[in-house]
Amino acid sequence: MSNLKRPIEEESSDSSIEDDESIEDEEMVEDEQLGENDREIQVEFAGQAPIPEDFHGIKSLLHQLFLKAHINLSGLAELIIQQNYVGSILQQCADDEDQDSDEDESSIDEVFGITSVLNLTHHKDVDCIKELKKYLLEKTHKKLAGLLEDSSKHVGLLLNERFINIPPQVSVPLLENLGKEMEEAKKDGKPFDFTHFILISKLHESTRKDAEAKKKKAKGGNILWVNAEEEPVSEIGETVGEYSVRNESDSAVSGTWDEDDEQFDPKRRIILLTADQLPLALTKIKEFLE
Repeated sequence: MSNLKRPIEEESSDSSIEDDESIEDEEMVEDEQLGENDREIQVEFAGQAPIPEDFHGIKSLLHQLFLKAHINLSGLAELIIQQNYVGSILQQCADDEDQDSDEDESSIDEVFGITSVLNLTHHKDVDCIKELKKYLLEKTHKKLAGLLEDSSKHVGLLLNERFINIPPQVSVPLLENLGKEMEEAKKDGKPFDFTHFILISKLHESTRKDAEAKKKKAKGGNILWVNAEEEPVSEIGETVGEYSVRNESDSAVSGTWDEDDEQFDPKRRIILLTADQLPLALTKIKEFLE
């Protein structure tokens, strides 16, 4: 696997990334003003090749995407680890002070994200992929039937999952690295020469029905994207399915709302991209995040 492996430094909040020097003079004042749960923490992440010890972390991230779907997530996690020359997991970087602490080591080893791709055509006889394809056909009302049944088309499921409080900027180096690794794998004759990609995005849509909400819906302003970088991808690709997962979600996934808050319905959107559109999607992601 080629090394991404430059650290990705992010704050744990959703605020914009700031340079350490620009906040040094204000840090002491801010610490006094912020509550214990509101403090911004500088954390470095790095992309690593998945290993067997990452199995449970990867499976947990797959669960937050598929929830109660009848798909063997253990099988998908094992496939991701088997092809560890393509794709990355996101882990916290260890510093010198962390090395001697068992408690810190467990946090550092935790899987905070997964960026990878699975070949649905090449693995068509694997049970978990059969279940996944059945799921995609049901949720798209068989719009993908012709594509998924055509052995001359190689379809990849793009996986772009991470903890909800990690900013979207980390997606850029991870996706760039995935593209490079797929190119290297193709040169080595491995099954990563895709014609199409499928991305399942997580979003929340406002349930308001008044006139103002209808105006916002027409402009796409009534949607909250869990992974913000997937919004421009949706504009490039074709939406082939969208469905609510309200009955499958718990508060940790869908959020909790007060009576006076605007209510949102947790959904999934299935986006189809051609292989030629993937570089453009990455360019649009960079522009969007800037």
